[in-house]
Amino acid sequence: MKTPEKTIKTILKGFEQQLGSEFSAYHNHCQRVYYYAKTLLLMKENRKLAVASAFHDLDIWVSDRMDYLDGSGNLAVSYIESNNLGFLPEEIKFIIQNHHKLRSIKGNIEAEAFRKADLIDLTSGMIRFNIPSSLITEIERKFPRLGFSRIIAKKVLNNAVRNPFNPFPMIRL
Repeated sequence: MKTPEKTIKTILKGFEQQLGSEFSAYHNHCQRVYYYAKTLLLMKENRKLAVASAFHDLDIWVSDRMDYLDGSGNLAVSYIESNNLGFLPEEIKFIIQNHHKLRSIKGNIEAEAFRKADLIDLTSGMIRFNIPSSLITEIERKFPRLGFSRIIAKKVLNNAVRNPFNPFPMIRL
């Protein structure tokens, strides 16, 4: 059985062409989100979160759009169903579709930890949810940012210009 870290890399290798020159930046983002989520849950490993991590923003590159939550969730469901992973695809889809919620996710600790983990990475650790800054530094050393924040900011701004009436379709209340 692959480690969650290797699972993320293997999944993303299947989308290397779509990710192009941004492959490593997205890969490292996924790894950091996975590590923060499992840390928040006080777990050693969690394959479900590894799969969610690999797919959570992937449709940005696959479909080249910022309204990507459903597409990313559907990519994950297809992967889970074709690989018989032993967990419910809808669990992963829920985590992905809700990882940009502005409010806490009640009743699903994995989805809430994942939401927080993505926010930790999005803010480069400025928001930490009690994760020590030394651990964030260690994770970022292992998986450097490689311009990921700049890549996402550019994509978000381009979308806002193209779609001024729906500039942030990925944000959920």
